[in-house]
Amino acid sequence: MDVIRKNYPELPAPGAPHFQSVRVGNMLFLSGATARNTEAEYGDMAAQTDVILKRIKFILEAEGGTLDNIVKITSFVTEISHEAGAATHEVRTKYFGDNLPASTRVQVAGLVEPHLKIEIEATAILPG
Repeated sequence: MDVIRKNYPELPAPGAPHFQSVRVGNMLFLSGATARNTEAEYGDMAAQTDVILKRIKFILEAEGGTLDNIVKITSFVTEISHEAGAATHEVRTKYFGDNLPASTRVQVAGLVEPHLKIEIEATAILPG
């Protein structure tokens, strides 16, 4: 089975040496994405979540899928308060509707830049 590693020139380049996605058969693994190099980079957690989910949506569509194909997301957050969780949940519901994937939220001491508040990675099962 082929392993296809890919970056997307339409998206900001990863800040470290890795690929934005790895596809094995119909499984697509998305590397952790942040709001780095976007208009939301210095925004609140909801704004950063919105930009990240737009990136994830773009990658899925480029690979022939939709957000409905995501089966699992993991969010790494610098703040795990109820307010921060509610803000990101509202954004996630905007993108996923009632088709929310399995999800894990992990609080971390920090991300690649001190102003980044959230990083999201995802796993999807694509059609075909």
